Amino acid sequence: TGRPRRCGWFDAVSAKYACRLNGCDELAIMKLDVLDGFEKIKICTAYEYEGEIIDFLPSDLENVKPVYKEMDGWESVVGIKDYDKLPTEAKNYIETIEDLTGTKVGIISTSPDRADTIIR
Repeated sequence: TGRPRRCGWFDAVSAKYACRLNGCDELAIMKLDVLDGFEKIKICTAYEYEGEIIDFLPSDLENVKPVYKEMDGWESVVGIKDYDKLPTEAKNYIETIEDLTGTKVGIISTSPDRADTIIR
């Protein structure tokens, strides 16, 4: 569409819940390139709820505040089609998502071009 792409931080708590609920074997990380150029990237690893840190999805989502893990960013992943050629920081990001969700990342998109996809 030509519109600027926007990003939000990955919520590993809700993704873990969704994977467990739906029996997901693998995740697809699309538009990894929208994170290019960020000095730091965040992943939600828990929530602050009623003064406590929790690592599960409560029923009262209006009163939760995300707790983030901050990671180093990377320059560019555009056009990369081989996992081993991703910047170390991008691989760390993917592997952290796998660790936090307990689910393997099997597909990674690295640009708007469909051909720029990594199948693991």
